[in-house]
Amino acid sequence: MRVHSAGTTINGVSMPFPYVRLPGRAAPSALEELRRQHPAATPVIVGGNDNSLQALFGEPPTLSPAELIERSAAADARSLQLAYERELHDRQMVRLRALDAPAALIRDWRPPTNIDVEAIVKQTWPEPPRLPIEPSCAAANDPVCIVLIPTLRSWEAAAYLHFGGWNACPAPWVHVAYAREWSARFGARLVALTHAALEFEIAHPITSRQDAAAMAAIHAYYCSDSPGLASMAEHAAYLLGARRWRFWWD
Repeated sequence: MRVHSAGTTINGVSMPFPYVRLPGRAAPSALEELRRQHPAATPVIVGGNDNSLQALFGEPPTLSPAELIERSAAADARSLQLAYERELHDRQMVRLRALDAPAALIRDWRPPTNIDVEAIVKQTWPEPPRLPIEPSCAAANDPVCIVLIPTLRSWEAAAYLHFGGWNACPAPWVHVAYAREWSARFGARLVALTHAALEFEIAHPITSRQDAAAMAAIHAYYCSDSPGLASMAEHAAYLLGARRWRFWWD
């Protein structure tokens, strides 16, 4: 398995980290091998098509990993996400006022409505959906990369990859904060991403309905699009024992 040096290019995209290039089906076993061979790094699978690589690595990041990690420690993840969304709203209102937009478009920011976790717990839960336990890339032979992130703490990988900050996707430091919290509580580690999706591997899955319902509520705020899950109760049922969490933003 050949490890390419940082700075080499794939279809014109300069890769900022050492990496291997291989078919998606081979990625799970290669990931384990790289963890053994490079114990001082965190390997992460990244989408190998031109769009994903260009979106992830085509432009230099505006903040360093250290700056993102510092921002992520300023508050809990939900509070950081709320603050980020409020800031975006306030900036949008300033632009609308400058354009003399209709008064109906000028509105105060309000936090999202809290989800009733106890109501979810009391519902009749469906059987957990059968979702893949391997990274989504393992279902095809399309090429992917596994990059070696220079950190021992897997939750910091999101800071080095600078994912987020577009459309409804939270800011990069928000992802780092969630990754830190989930790492401490569930042994979660980021194992794969594309330009629009993140996948976490869960070492200590949720075992109680209460915790599953509470985490389903957090996931619904973090990412409103949960692939393959039709309702909050179904999401909560899936989280019981789930060893992989996947999030996708449009």
